[in-house]
Amino acid sequence: MIPMHEIDVMGIFVTPAAICLLVALPLSLGLRRMLDRSGIDRFVWNRALVDLSILVAVTSMLMLSLRLGGN
Repeated sequence: MIPMHEIDVMGIFVTPAAICLLVALPLSLGLRRMLDRSGIDRFVWNRALVDLSILVAVTSMLMLSLRLGGN
């Protein structure tokens, strides 16, 4: 396991969770567009809740991949 330490960005220490969130935003937007085109929206009860859950799921997968070191 790789310990998650803060990353120095121009003298400001940033947590890896924030970086994972910034990477997850465009990924979740792309996934949401793919779901829109496939027509799965019709079966969704609360669209905002599904969008949030997709963002949380993608962020947590990125954090787990960082934590496990890709092994």
